[in-house]
Amino acid sequence: MHGLRQVGRYRGAALTNLFDDARFLRIGLGGRGKASACLIVAATLPAPAYAQTGLFEGSYSMTVMALVAIAMGTAMVCAVYLMQYRARLTRENDRLIDDLKESRLEANELRTLLTASDRRLLAYRGHRAPAMYGDLPRECGAPQSKDRFADFAAWLPADVAGQLAVQIEQLIDRATPFVLLLETPSNELIEVDGHTHGDLALVRFTRLGGLRAKLERADQDLSEALGTVDTMQALLDSAPIPAWLRDTNGRLYWVNRAYSQAVEGGTPEETIESGTEFLTMADRQSVASTIAEDRVFRGKLSTVVNSERHIFQVTELAGPLGTAGIAIDISEAESIRRELRQTIESQSETLDRLATAVARFDPDTRLAYHNAAFKTLFALDDDFLRSDPDHVAFLDHLRSAGTLPTETAFPSQKRGEDLAPYSAAGPTETMWYLKGGRTLRVVATPHPQGGATFVFEDISERLKLEMEVKTVAQLQRETLDYLGEGVAVFGSDGRLRLSNPVFGEMFGLSDTFLDTKPRLKTFGDMAEVKIVEGPETGEGWAGLNVFVTSIDEMGRKTDGGEIRLSTGMILAFKAVPLPNGQTMLTFSDVSDARAVERMLRETNDALEEAARLKHEFVSFMSYELRSPLTTVIGFTQLLGEPELGTLNERQSEYLEHINSSTRTLMALVNDTLDLATIDANIMELDVSLVDIAARVDSAVEGVQERLSEHGITLDIDLSRSGGVFEADGQRLTQILYNLLSNAANFAPSGSRIELDAWKSDDGSTICFSVGDHGPGIESDRVERIFDRFETNAEGGRASGPGLGLSIVKSLVELHGGDVHIENRDGGGTRVVCSLPARQPAPDPDRPARDRSGELGRKGGPRSPIYRDAAE
Repeated sequence: MHGLRQVGRYRGAALTNLFDDARFLRIGLGGRGKASACLIVAATLPAPAYAQTGLFEGSYSMTVMALVAIAMGTAMVCAVYLMQYRARLTRENDRLIDDLKESRLEANELRTLLTASDRRLLAYRGHRAPAMYGDLPRECGAPQSKDRFADFAAWLPADVAGQLAVQIEQLIDRATPFVLLLETPSNELIEVDGHTHGDLALVRFTRLGGLRAKLERADQDLSEALGTVDTMQALLDSAPIPAWLRDTNGRLYWVNRAYSQAVEGGTPEETIESGTEFLTMADRQSVASTIAEDRVFRGKLSTVVNSERHIFQVTELAGPLGTAGIAIDISEAESIRRELRQTIESQSETLDRLATAVARFDPDTRLAYHNAAFKTLFALDDDFLRSDPDHVAFLDHLRSAGTLPTETAFPSQKRGEDLAPYSAAGPTETMWYLKGGRTLRVVATPHPQGGATFVFEDISERLKLEMEVKTVAQLQRETLDYLGEGVAVFGSDGRLRLSNPVFGEMFGLSDTFLDTKPRLKTFGDMAEVKIVEGPETGEGWAGLNVFVTSIDEMGRKTDGGEIRLSTGMILAFKAVPLPNGQTMLTFSDVSDARAVERMLRETNDALEEAARLKHEFVSFMSYELRSPLTTVIGFTQLLGEPELGTLNERQSEYLEHINSSTRTLMALVNDTLDLATIDANIMELDVSLVDIAARVDSAVEGVQERLSEHGITLDIDLSRSGGVFEADGQRLTQILYNLLSNAANFAPSGSRIELDAWKSDDGSTICFSVGDHGPGIESDRVERIFDRFETNAEGGRASGPGLGLSIVKSLVELHGGDVHIENRDGGGTRVVCSLPARQPAPDPDRPARDRSGELGRKGGPRSPIYRDAAE
């Protein structure tokens, strides 16, 4: 038992050592010794179990040896594995060393390439100072020093530097990438590219060179050009100058608003679509031919804008894509230039026509302009005028020619006097006394810009005239004294300035009183002859004083009137305004003329009264005759009725003659009454909608018997009349009856009468015409045929009183129409009446009047003769 315990202790110690060795191996092998350790543990762990079952009870040494063998095998396996693993580690280490060398070489190459290239890289880690790699070429204008390079404001424009700083700040804080194109002060382009990589913010500055720089600069130039084009188009769109662009084929592809407005083409797009041209075809062809030769056209062309012709200064030039043109309206400038040229020409022409000599000298005192009178006045030849003489040479020429008297003063003194007007503050006036007795008034006006204008006025005639005027004034004074009219001139203060003897004699004023030049208002007390009536402005001299002392703001005018004196004399006076506020009163005796005038007025009143009595007599007799005639006509018709008995043939014939004569007499009375009514201006129309056919039938009934008696045919055409229109129906029938009756009287037996009615094209007029084939009317009688009591007995069956056509004319004009007569080709006449289709509405303020009450005392409204005839 003790021996077993020892063996057990030895076995336990061996196992412990074995486990310790296994742990050593595991520890020595590290991670890769786990498998071997597991084998050792697996080999040793079952020992106690086996021992417990008695597997090794036969020999202790066998067990130990087995364990040792297992351990040694395991150690050998581990040794072999360790050697292989070491060899693998050596190979891996050599490979890593080679890779490190290659990475260092590659890093050196990349650093060399980065430093040698035309770029600089800034690496920002947070807001610390950036790390810089690489350099930019010196010609870029960027600082080589890293500290100065980071200060962008020191070598870039302020706005560009500020924009770059903001972009870098956003890149660091928000990781916002950006790409900028910068232009350095040396006109080099630098592309700045900002992006992030991990926690680094990388900003790369790259110089753009070669084709890329050209492209970038071309893109920049293109952007600037497009911006310039947009700006210019916006400017031209807002400018009031028509502008346009054409392609190589001459078609419009852009116009501004002013162009569209000028051609009234709507919007510019609509104008281009419609192709509306600003210039005429001939002008466009002229412009195109000029551009083809000289590449540019400049000229003045005219075209119509807003229905008015304007003149434009057109400029159109050729470009790579076509042509471009503008048109500046110079109508006003041309008008002003034309007016200025015309004014200058007119002034020159006017000055040339003046008898007064005018000459203008420039600031160098040389002759710049002269009119024809200047040359004539001083007898200057063309050679001298073309020599461009100065003022002193001009005066010396006059003195040498003997025109001006020779001066005895010193030349320097005389030169100063001659040139004094050029430096004067204002116009100067001198007198030149020429040889031969002529006197010139010389007015010199200096110009603000230098020079002076001289006006040479020959006043010799004026001086002579002044002397003659004095003589004439004396002669006029003598003439006034012997005039048959009274004349007195008063000043603005009302005092007498001048009078002739007749004036004093008319009013009984003494010469002593008139010599004191008294005031007009005192004449009433001193005049022996009083003014008993007139003038209208007041009584007596007070009224005349109004004409002398009154002030009219609208201007003084000649006025007059009449006054009656206490002697019975009637004087016609006139108040004539004179210069300096003076007034001339003239008085003429018109007593005899007024007596004759009064006699003529009384004669005229007597004639008017006779005409009035005549009118009343005609009106009275017309109405007085109508009553018995109506009775006679009524009884004649009654006798013809079978109920009263049968008449023999002779009695019926006599009865028919009586009926015909009474109807004729009734027509004459009615016509006379109508004319009297029209003359009195009291006839009124009973306007209604008239049936034309019915009225024509009514008129035809009145003349049917006469037409049948002479075999006259009546052709009626109412197809174009329209059927109805507004008129007085009875008056229309009366008009047609008189026209037909007149035609029937002159139409030959068996002939034809035409009655036509038609409406005008605009529907405003209805025309009626009645034509016959009779002898016609002589041309010298056509104008008088409508006069009252004008008859044409030649060719007619019966000569009436000559009132029918006069009645027609009066009734047609009462309707607002007109009537005229035409001589037809081949003989006969045609009477045409034109009546308005609509009558104006009656005036509600004018009361209706009964013409029977106006002109007659008996009888009511009459029945017209044409109705009597029809019945």
